[in-house]
Amino acid sequence: MTTTGLDVGTRVPTFDYESISSSYYDLLFRRGTGIQSKWHHLKFARIRAEMKYYETHLDIGCGPGTFIGTLSSDSLSIGLDITSSQIAYAQCMYGTHNHHFRCVEPGLLPFEQNSFDVVTIIEVVEHLSEDENNYLMQEVYRVLRRTGFVLVSTPNYASLWPLIELVVNKLGEVSYAHQHITHFNRFRLRKLLKRTGFINVTVDSYLLASPFFAFFNWHLSDIVSKLEPKFLVSALGLLLLGKGKKSE
Repeated sequence: MTTTGLDVGTRVPTFDYESISSSYYDLLFRRGTGIQSKWHHLKFARIRAEMKYYETHLDIGCGPGTFIGTLSSDSLSIGLDITSSQIAYAQCMYGTHNHHFRCVEPGLLPFEQNSFDVVTIIEVVEHLSEDENNYLMQEVYRVLRRTGFVLVSTPNYASLWPLIELVVNKLGEVSYAHQHITHFNRFRLRKLLKRTGFINVTVDSYLLASPFFAFFNWHLSDIVSKLEPKFLVSALGLLLLGKGKKSE
C-alpha cells in the first residue's frame, strides 16, 4: 500500500453531506410508493442476491443504514459513514446486537486486515476522486478475508443515466450536480477493481425500465423487472454492479 494514499484518503469532502436530512433516503425507501422508492427497493434486492452467505459484512457509505436494515441480523454487519447525523439515525433505526454503525473520518478503515467476508459500496465511488477511489479500494482489499469479495454499485454514465440525473437535479429535492464528481462506465469500474488486485472481476449493468412502472403500480414494477430481456438490461442498465474476489 502506498503511503501517499493517506493524504488523499483524508481529504475533507467539498460537498457538505450534513446538509442532507439524515432521514431523507430512509424515508424515501420506506415510503413504498413511487419511482424513487421502488428504485432503491430493486437496487437493494439485486445487491442482497449477490451477497449470498456471509458471516461478516462491511457497508461503506451506509448513510441512514437502510440497506443494512434489510439484512438478517443473524450475521454481523457494520455500516460506516462520514456524516455523524446519518450514523446517529442509522443506529437509532437499525442498530441491533449484530448491526452496528460508526462515524469515521475519510482515510484508513478502522479494522484489522482479513476482517470481513464481503464489503458493499453502494453509490459511493462516484462521490470520490480517482485517487480517493484507488486508496479506498486498497483499504477494502486489506480488510477483506482471503476468500472475501467486494460489491460496488454506481451509476452507469454510458447509459441514459446522465439524462435522468439532469432531470433529478432540476426537479428533485436533492441535486447531485456537485456530488457526483467521477463518472463510471463498465471499463472504468472494471479497471478500478483489477488494478487493486481483485480477481474474477465482473461488471454488470442493472435497473432499466422496471422502476419507472412504479408510477402506475408498485407491483407492476416487480413484474416488469422479471420480464425485461436480460441482454437489454445488461447492455443499457442505468446502474453498474462490479464484483471482485480477493483470491481463490
